[in-house]
Amino acid sequence: MDPTIGIALAVIIGLAVFDLWVGVANDAVNFLNSAIGSRIATRRTIYAVAALGVLFGALTSNGLMEVARRGVFDPSTFYAGDGSLMITAVLAIYLGVMAADVLMLDLFNTFGLPTSTTVSIVSELVGASIAVALWLTPGGVGAALGVINTGPVLGIYTGIFLSVIVAFTVSAVLMFMVRLMLGHDLEKSFPRWGWLWTGVSFACLAYFVLYKGLKNAGVGVDGPLAAIEQNVWGFLAVVFVVFAVVGAIFGRRHRVVMAAIILVGTGALGLAFAGNDLVNFIGPSVAAAQAVFVSDVDLSGKVPTPAWALLVAGAVMVVALLRSRKAHRVTDTEIRLASHGATSQRFRKSAFAAWLVRFNLGVFSAVKGLVPAGVKASVARRMERPEPSPDDPPYDPLRASVNLVVASLLISIGTTRGLPLSTTYITFTSAMGAALGDVSWTRADADQRVTGILTVFGGWALTGVIAASGAFVMASIIALGGTFGVLAAVGLVSVGLWRLARVADPSPPGKV
Repeated sequence: MDPTIGIALAVIIGLAVFDLWVGVANDAVNFLNSAIGSRIATRRTIYAVAALGVLFGALTSNGLMEVARRGVFDPSTFYAGDGSLMITAVLAIYLGVMAADVLMLDLFNTFGLPTSTTVSIVSELVGASIAVALWLTPGGVGAALGVINTGPVLGIYTGIFLSVIVAFTVSAVLMFMVRLMLGHDLEKSFPRWGWLWTGVSFACLAYFVLYKGLKNAGVGVDGPLAAIEQNVWGFLAVVFVVFAVVGAIFGRRHRVVMAAIILVGTGALGLAFAGNDLVNFIGPSVAAAQAVFVSDVDLSGKVPTPAWALLVAGAVMVVALLRSRKAHRVTDTEIRLASHGATSQRFRKSAFAAWLVRFNLGVFSAVKGLVPAGVKASVARRMERPEPSPDDPPYDPLRASVNLVVASLLISIGTTRGLPLSTTYITFTSAMGAALGDVSWTRADADQRVTGILTVFGGWALTGVIAASGAFVMASIIALGGTFGVLAAVGLVSVGLWRLARVADPSPPGKV
């Protein structure tokens, strides 16, 4: 084996492990924020449930490199005239992807900003494949740009960003309706109406586990799951009835029911993330190894991941979930932005955010003026929040359950329709929409919250540009430099991580 190939492969595998670590640090917010924000259980219990979900998801993963299967680039470009695969070119692509991904995700984690690992991987594959095609294949710039399957890539981006609008709108409307139904005094309202929300919640979570977790992981597709799929609505109706009865039985113990919904939802999101998304992190290293050791490998998507690699990846993810300080920082950002009442924020207010708040308040006042006085008084009584206490959690269990139900429902619907989605984007915007629908912000800190949300959204818009540019640079260095280029890329990653590790924690003092 060419020494350069061996070095590059070893570096890719090493970066894959670290990418799992920084990837979990960013995606931990997906399945932890609702449970932690509601303080429905101890942190030890919450992390244990999430860890079980992650491990089970890893063990039941379908083991296919999801992003490559969507056809970001055309692998036929990197075959020589004699039909042999240009291994150095393929390794340059995947090493460029991994190097850029580690740096970009750690950058976002350092500042506590959630971003999409799917968008980052897709963008990095775009940037790295263009770079390698430009430097190592004939045809110039035009041919290099032609290596990208434009249609599928645009479909991924469009689907992901449209899901943000849908998630925000649905969660805001649903939260408002659920709060109108149950109010803030669950001691009084839950015995009467709690059964309805309990049944709906578990039906949505069951649908999510089936179609985002087990079906995509290939578990029981020819057995029980196939039978359920033939009568999905009947199955969901049974789930609704069973848990509606449970909700009625435990109507006077609403906190127990809410804890069950939130913890099941937390474990389900962890299962789906590990079962389907972890291969995005280790997929490039698996594809690189397959390119080196397996003849006639199909890089268009037939890249199975060995079971032992999935298990090791799941274990790394669990350790990162428990030990990563930056994972806690990302979670803290979302919890602060979605919390009710005046809460210290890490973002300073901006002039644009202040104008946006004033504009929306004006629109809201105008619409409110059209509503009959009796309706407004009735809604105000139902939405009236009790006097705050210093011991109150950032948001109550009811809102936490709405966060999880909306995110789970939208992700599972997108999965059944084959739409590309970002779990990070959906869970974040679901939490922000629910906060709006719950009328949980105060005028005192609304400017800061809007600044924070705009900052996160701006980071999302930049994710693709930063990821593609970083991967283009890294892949160019590797493709043009050979062994020296590989070592230079490792040096750049090492220096970048060292500098990011020295950045002070920007979180404000105090505990949310």
